[in-house]
Amino acid sequence: MLEAGHSRRAIGRQLHMTHRTVKSLADAARPEDLFRDQWQYNRTSALDEYKPYLDER
Repeated sequence: MLEAGHSRRAIGRQLHMTHRTVKSLADAARPEDLFRDQWQYNRTSALDEYKPYLDER
């Protein structure tokens, strides 16, 4: 929609999103970029000792 010339506010109104949400979605180069700092904390997990094995799989 941005490539078609619609503004972020117009897209937000049409999709029922804020223009800031539209901006963050439009600015993301990859889907992973949308997950800013949500899972970046170094919490321990019951799977920690198995992570090398799981990464290999």
